[in-house]
Amino acid sequence: MNATDETMHPVSYYIRTFGCQMNVADSVDYARILEGLGCVRAESEESGDILVVNTCSVRAKAEERAVSYLGRVIQQRTETKGPGIQTGHRGIAFVGCMATVRGQEILKRFPEVRTIIPARELDTFKERILRAWPELKESSGPDTYPLLRPEEKFERFLPIIRGCINHCTYCIVPSARGDWLVSKPPDEIFDEVEKLLDSGVKSITFLGQNVCAYGLEIKNSTQSGFDFADLLSGIRDRFSDRDVWFKFLTSHPRDVTEYLIDVIASHECFSRHFHLPIQAGDDAVLERMGRGYKSSEYIETIGMIRRKIPEMRLSTDLIVGFPGEDEDAFEHTLDVVRKLRFDQAFTFLYSSRSGTPAEKWADPVPQDVKKQRLQILIGIQNQIALENASSKIGEERTVLIEGPSMRSSEDGMVAGRTREEEVVVLPGTSDDYGRRLNVRLIDAKLRSFIGERTD
Repeated sequence: MNATDETMHPVSYYIRTFGCQMNVADSVDYARILEGLGCVRAESEESGDILVVNTCSVRAKAEERAVSYLGRVIQQRTETKGPGIQTGHRGIAFVGCMATVRGQEILKRFPEVRTIIPARELDTFKERILRAWPELKESSGPDTYPLLRPEEKFERFLPIIRGCINHCTYCIVPSARGDWLVSKPPDEIFDEVEKLLDSGVKSITFLGQNVCAYGLEIKNSTQSGFDFADLLSGIRDRFSDRDVWFKFLTSHPRDVTEYLIDVIASHECFSRHFHLPIQAGDDAVLERMGRGYKSSEYIETIGMIRRKIPEMRLSTDLIVGFPGEDEDAFEHTLDVVRKLRFDQAFTFLYSSRSGTPAEKWADPVPQDVKKQRLQILIGIQNQIALENASSKIGEERTVLIEGPSMRSSEDGMVAGRTREEEVVVLPGTSDDYGRRLNVRLIDAKLRSFIGERTD
């Protein structure tokens, strides 16, 4: 490729995202910055001049996937040739949580990586990209919201708080993303919501490592005491007459207040899905985890939610095999699962993370025993989830259609989510994308429903 060919095409980018919803939201910001520097989105990871790999370090498997992907995609990019591929611009930006904890190792191992941008330093993304690709220049293009996934036309993640100060003994997030709290000013959030709604978005999820901690550090004279419940109250007062659902992730049980639940109950613009990680049902394990509550307190919080919002769909996170979890402790977790009957649970085998207190603790329980326990927990929870779902057959829901069904082999099937965050598959066409349809649930699967239109 000669110099003339290099100037014929703008620099292209592609973003590969691993991990949580916060990473997905961060990737949208990276795309906005890159497009503001004159870049255009590539069709594939092989063809993009700049490949941004946005990583997760919450569990060891997430890191393993990222490293495996990096090795594979570098080989594919080396072999890819064609029009518009500009060899002088080719390179990788390795960003996110894994860049914080293993960035220098990655830089030494993979020379194709031009820059490392730790999750704690995401505000330096533009500066570091310009340093690694000095040929890029500021563009006068519009400040838009790039779409990285088809459903983003209708749904968006909106980070409202960064960092975490809980310091759970198993968790790497404070060291990876910041052991502080930085809440976005309320007026800035209101402005972003307004822009998203004007662009056609119909579902907005507020994000934070602990979203209920929003506002704890806001201490100026005009906003003293402005917390997450106050923010949601302001959202309701400003936007409840718009065609939108508001959701939020993730909450810490210690920060869920009665006032917050009352605000959510006050209007149907708020989702009827609450994700509240318990992590374990044994008090001694919870104490070693540094969670700051007892199982009885968690159960009381769930009881309050269900009393005030009976239709609330509840999900949780559970860790099996935390250091020191004996058979009795595991049975206590099963007892809580049976008692609370979660609609969904994300279950994980404990993964030791470097730099956390739990990494140094002795753990006499064999790995095969932990794996057996995990399968027992999954079996019990799956049975509960299917029973809960089956009890809803015949009920009617409003479903926001996101796009074609990926879970059905049949043509003419679309999929969407309810206000309760249930996945529903039903007959439809592309004309239904972005519409809210009245649907009756006619069959229940473990993780989705089959529905029929009633309008």
